[in-house]
Amino acid sequence: MSDTNFNSQEYVEKPLTIDFSKIIVPEQRAYEVPSEATSTSQGAGNVFATTPVTSKSSSTELQRIVQKLDKLEKMINPNSKKSLILWEEDNSFKSLISLITTYANSCDTKEEFPIELFDRLKALGTDVTNQISESAHKVTELNEQQKLNTHLAELLSNAYIAATARLPEEQYQSLVSTPELEEYKSYLAEVANNSPASDEYIKAEKYIKSKITNLENSVHITIDLERTTSKASALEYIKKEVTPAITRLQAAYDEQYSVNVATQINSDEAITTDLTVKKSLSERIYDTFVRPFANFFKRKNKAR
Repeated sequence: MSDTNFNSQEYVEKPLTIDFSKIIVPEQRAYEVPSEATSTSQGAGNVFATTPVTSKSSSTELQRIVQKLDKLEKMINPNSKKSLILWEEDNSFKSLISLITTYANSCDTKEEFPIELFDRLKALGTDVTNQISESAHKVTELNEQQKLNTHLAELLSNAYIAATARLPEEQYQSLVSTPELEEYKSYLAEVANNSPASDEYIKAEKYIKSKITNLENSVHITIDLERTTSKASALEYIKKEVTPAITRLQAAYDEQYSVNVATQINSDEAITTDLTVKKSLSERIYDTFVRPFANFFKRKNKAR
């Protein structure tokens, strides 16, 4: 002890101190890295500097695209007040679709599959397809109605001419007895039986001429046809742009969540079954807890 000159008092008065500010905790550094940092700028192998930033950025971008989908769905909603008549000239409409499809065609599906985007795109594709079918049906109905209106305008015009010409009763009745003219008979009678200077004649004539003009032009039908056909073409454009993205995500989903399971039978025969990895929560609960009890009571009842 005397050779070492150990001074216990000095050791006690000068305890060992630790500078905690110089200790690096990797978990804390992950939050200090700016969002635009990359593995190159932070040095190779620094996983703490890149992993959280990439995940956060990817999630933010995905939510931004989902919001774009919300906007597009509102635009094509049948109850939407936004017109798609001039959609070919609407750059914002095309840009919106381009942003969605570009992301869906290039996003990473290996690290974290964008299941929300996939489901929303499939729902959009189904909605667009249904609306296209409904539009085609509506266009057919509008065209038929326009033909009927043109035919009725011709019948009413002929009947009006007959009323003003003071034709013989039999000839006049043969023209106005058509069922389609039933609601106009009283007006035609006013024209046929009153003087052109009378108020009854003038009012009836004004109504008949106005009706003939409206039936010939079918303004409301023309407007509906224009709106329906234009929106149908916009829907066709969406379908053409979105379909490749849905196909790409579907293929990635099938590859990632479907596996081939080979089961050996009798040591020399195998069968391959395509199983979907994901099961709904209710199915898993049933398989784990409910099914064993159900099978037990079935066997018990059979034993009785």
